Amino acid sequence: MQKFWVIRKQPYRENSALLTVLAENNRLTRCIARGGIKASEFQPLFGLLSLKKNLASLSKIEPAGSRVPLQGTELISALYLNEITNWILPEGAEVESLFDLYTDSVRDISLKSFDTLRRFERFLLEAAGTYPVLDFDCNGKHLDDQTCYRLHQFQELVEVNSDEADALQGADWIALSKGLYTQPATAKHAKWLHRSLVDHTLGGRRLVSREMLSEVGKSR
Repeated sequence: MQKFWVIRKQPYRENSALLTVLAENNRLTRCIARGGIKASEFQPLFGLLSLKKNLASLSKIEPAGSRVPLQGTELISALYLNEITNWILPEGAEVESLFDLYTDSVRDISLKSFDTLRRFERFLLEAAGTYPVLDFDCNGKHLDDQTCYRLHQFQELVEVNSDEADALQGADWIALSKGLYTQPATAKHAKWLHRSLVDHTLGGRRLVSREMLSEVGKSR
């Protein structure tokens, strides 16, 4: 038996479901769950994962704790975590510390701590190898606080004039590199940067949760 979270859920035949689950071994697995229609998102669960031919099966599902209390913006933000986890990481991916970080992030969101979204986005992008170096320029030189740079082709920072689109001062890029998301300016820049990087990594895939946040006027 392993502890797991449901990341994605789709009905499958009668009383079953196609699930993407994140198990405590930090592995993301897509599987069929008999009776899995009862498996809830945002509730820690126990279950037995087994591989039959080329398809994993999940059985003996039971609660491993209470469902995290989420509603409104908090619920949509947690659904966003699930969406980007499902689409950024490939099936079978095993990423160190992913289970614990996801657990902490969902609970932080329930407490209205939304800077956790930026930390989680960055974690996934780094795991996917698509998060750029933000404290050195394209020539390997450490950034100058007062000089302006922009991110070129989502890969490296190049020096530019201050009036160029998406130009930020070196001090701002360095704050982003350090993950100082509790600072208002850095949080604003990180939201813009991470949204661009997520969209690039996903090839422009539609994210339903992001559209829902925009509709309620509280895009995180």
